[in-house]
Amino acid sequence: MKRIQLTIFVAALYAVAACKKQATDNPEGGPLPIPTNATAAAAPACAPVIFNLAVDPATGFSYLYKVVGSPSAGPISVTPINGSMATNQLRLCGGTPVKFASGLSFDPASNTWWGTTGAAGTPANHILKFTDPNCITAIPALNTCGLLLDLSDIERDPTSGLYYALNRGTASPNNRVVRIGIPGANVICLPNPLSPSLFVRGLTVHVNGKLYVMAVNGTSGRLLDVNKVSGLVTATYSYPGAITPSPGVNIPEMGLHHDSICVNRFITGNYDPIALPPLYTDGIPAGLPGGPVYSAVSGALKPTVDWARP
Repeated sequence: MKRIQLTIFVAALYAVAACKKQATDNPEGGPLPIPTNATAAAAPACAPVIFNLAVDPATGFSYLYKVVGSPSAGPISVTPINGSMATNQLRLCGGTPVKFASGLSFDPASNTWWGTTGAAGTPANHILKFTDPNCITAIPALNTCGLLLDLSDIERDPTSGLYYALNRGTASPNNRVVRIGIPGANVICLPNPLSPSLFVRGLTVHVNGKLYVMAVNGTSGRLLDVNKVSGLVTATYSYPGAITPSPGVNIPEMGLHHDSICVNRFITGNYDPIALPPLYTDGIPAGLPGGPVYSAVSGALKPTVDWARP
């Protein structure tokens, strides 16, 4: 009995010490704030894990990160994925930097990343293949349907293994969802273009195979449910909060992802080359199960162009 009493007493002492430490860390009481930097504490048992393509707006240099956590499931950590040159900068195998990369996807079966560059990229409108971000093979995109190419936001459909991307255009028929003939580089058009008035800047495929595109305007976004065969929009949902911190750029670039494992929310990160920290959000619009919900954190990410599902 005395041994049991001693054990309870020691446990109580540890509990009091822990409470005192929390009071010191958070003197105003209540829950501790969620860390939003790379030195944050270990993530909870289930937190989103995503690969992140970031681009420096000043230089165009492109970088690869691993992000753990989201605004509603912190803490958030951002870790460089370094390659053979001990850097996370995307480079061709000869050492030439890839500038303004526009899309990122991942094939877990082969442990291979696939990416895109658009019309403003260097090299322009190429398909990127790599397991080492410092040694990338770049394949010229083969235009099979007469588009004015400007590729972005490549995404692997987990139900079929097919790859989809956006071709951004200000006039029909260029503005549409396309398929990329991985492991080749054929750009295969879905039959119907999107309206030129839709500034499509993000694409994701749900774990059940449903494809969504984000159309942006200033700080706001609309999720478009797009048929993977016809290319037609079948439903539209207003995202429940801002996707960029300022209307400084009317058509900001961004990354879109759906986490189907942990938070079951859409996740956005913005690339908006103005002097404000990027906005990291997760949410579900009204009209979809669980919505509307929305959470946001400022400054946790680098300027984000695209996400890739691990």
